[in-house]
Amino acid sequence: MLGYLWWLLDPLLHMIVYSIIVVFIFKRGQADFPVFVFCALLSWKWFSSTIMSSASCIKSHMSILNQVYLPKFILPLQETIVNLVRYLFGFIILAIMLVVFKIAPTFHFFEIIFVILIHFLFIFAVSVLLAHYGVYLKDLKNLLGHLTRIWWYLSPGIYSLTLIPEQYRWLFWLNPNTALFESYRNVIMYGKHPIYGYLLIWGSFSIVLIALGLRKLYKYDRTYSKVV
Repeated sequence: MLGYLWWLLDPLLHMIVYSIIVVFIFKRGQADFPVFVFCALLSWKWFSSTIMSSASCIKSHMSILNQVYLPKFILPLQETIVNLVRYLFGFIILAIMLVVFKIAPTFHFFEIIFVILIHFLFIFAVSVLLAHYGVYLKDLKNLLGHLTRIWWYLSPGIYSLTLIPEQYRWLFWLNPNTALFESYRNVIMYGKHPIYGYLLIWGSFSIVLIALGLRKLYKYDRTYSKVV
């Protein structure tokens, strides 16, 4: 009945659950913890929803693809853009939370455009590769469900990097979500610049992955219908 509204309710309800557990039960968490978590959850929802749907996008559209030729990269690109629009609608909830917690945005907020651009490239890069391998690996979506859950908890979504011992902190910077989550919080909550250095690294890495994924899609374009 709620339709696409569930896309926004999912991170919102998770934020409430994490806030109850961390703040009220364990008496932990930094100031404005609900906003802190929601910034990460909203961007994570964009990522996780897109890659899950991209993993089966070629299979699910095969009846159409057998009748009309369509470059396969359009399917994961469509999923990335559709979920981007939903993600942007999530800023309505985020704006309300900023008012409730009396967090005033600064001019750094406009730098979120660069963060979203890098995030878009990364999500599309992963989606293109998964669109290819999803044709051959039947259990890929089930596997992704577990892998994304582990990935979320290995990312600083519900905890701050300051809680990680300094000698191990560098390991978390090998995770692209660290640069993305921290950059979103910087421009939205803290009035700071995004972490441009790491974002440029992950943006360059994403472009390489996109090139690799597009090469695979074009190489195996005519064989997908035989596999499915």
